[in-house]
Amino acid sequence: MPAMAVPLAADKLGAWEAWVAELNGPRKAAFDDMNARHGVTEHRAYLQPMPDGSFLVLAIHEGPGAENFLGNVATSGDEFDQWFMGAVANLHGMDTSGPMPPTATRKL
Repeated sequence: MPAMAVPLAADKLGAWEAWVAELNGPRKAAFDDMNARHGVTEHRAYLQPMPDGSFLVLAIHEGPGAENFLGNVATSGDEFDQWFMGAVANLHGMDTSGPMPPTATRKL
């Protein structure tokens, strides 16, 4: 179960919530298709408010493709995958043109 914590600036909260609403709404079928194509059977995101007013998003991916999910989506030529990674890059300030950050390591 790879997990990744990524920052979300307070001024990006509205855009992040709108993006999640799209993934749960009009783009749900494309989102489900992306996960299936990349071997992800469960895709969850949790929003954690931080004391400084910013947020942390904990993303959890499960399934046979979970370990390499972000890297595979980042290099995909699929139109939805590119839209998804563009949003990830914009919302979380990630450079998706190179190697993806490592996933969290379970300690307990």
